[in-house]
Amino acid sequence: MFDQVTFTEVAGPKSSGRLQVLALSTCGFCKRGMDFLRTKEIAFEFVYLDLVEADLKLKSKDEFRQKFGINLSYPSLVKDGEAYTLGYIQRYWEEFLGLPHPDEADEADEAEPVE
Repeated sequence: MFDQVTFTEVAGPKSSGRLQVLALSTCGFCKRGMDFLRTKEIAFEFVYLDLVEADLKLKSKDEFRQKFGINLSYPSLVKDGEAYTLGYIQRYWEEFLGLPHPDEADEADEAEPVE
């Protein structure tokens, strides 16, 4: 998906499939989302669509709309070209990637019986 643009790869020892971040270079939420992936050591690739040629940006937006039936917004996290989440809210990205939420980890620890 999005073969018309060049993505920058970010290496990480963990993988959640092929993750693509469609972002804007000036977007604070995009930066936070990518920082989250780096902190979790998850491999991903990203492209700043505001820094590519206008026709390539338009093609990417059209491809997203045709594939998912919704307009692209930033950041967009696409998994294996088949699933997506829009915007950056940490809990939603954790759920999308199948990661435990810190509150859930605390609850699981509290649920352990004490001997």
